[in-house]
Amino acid sequence: MKDWLGPLSEPLGFLWLILVLWMLRRLWRREWGRAWSSGLLVVVLALAGNNQLTSELLATLERPYAGRTADELAPADAVVMLGGTVSLSRHDCFGFQFNDAADRLVTAVDLARRSKGRALILGGGARGAGGAMKHEGDLLRRLLAAWSVTPLPVLVLEGCRTTHDEALATQRMLIEQGWRRVILITSAFHMRRSEAAFRKLGIEVECYASDFRGLAALEEARPMRIVPTVGALQTLSLYTHEVLGWYLYRLRGRL
Repeated sequence: MKDWLGPLSEPLGFLWLILVLWMLRRLWRREWGRAWSSGLLVVVLALAGNNQLTSELLATLERPYAGRTADELAPADAVVMLGGTVSLSRHDCFGFQFNDAADRLVTAVDLARRSKGRALILGGGARGAGGAMKHEGDLLRRLLAAWSVTPLPVLVLEGCRTTHDEALATQRMLIEQGWRRVILITSAFHMRRSEAAFRKLGIEVECYASDFRGLAALEEARPMRIVPTVGALQTLSLYTHEVLGWYLYRLRGRL
């Protein structure tokens, strides 16, 4: 019963239930056209909002990068972590809060502590507006310095808005330092496009993914539900974003 009541208590699940009742009412009144259109929407929402189905889609992007361990990685010139892990929050102690991609930082710090590179390079864009704008990499560097969790120097990629920008900024930094090979860290579902963007610029990349959301959800083996959930739609949006981003980058010659 809890497996049903939980999703139905969410706004999306409640709206889906109303659609089901509306469809049944139209069937009772033999209004076949309206019943068919309502039923189609019910089915589409049930499929798009099914956590098992959307997790399986996301997992198709993650599986090529699963199963690696830090011990398998040969030391590189630098460990590069792509941005997208924080948002500004002036009421929190370091002026920001982590989002669902925080596993990237945990993974990057672990490799830095293992001395898998000469430096830890942090990506990410600017957050905020006007005089309150701050760089994600600077925020994280301040946290790492306060906690003294890595013996490596921490460098920041400036002026990045996209993964392509981060690849370009990394290329410039490698040229300045005389480095060639990096260990790239990002969310597993984002790694394919990131790896291709870096390799397109001639950067030698060793991939080490984190944040395996699709595979992690499948490991929990939750029962199949027909009631859609917001979490499943968010998972689907990650998948569609990456697939569309891949083809957009190809059209622009970035892969």
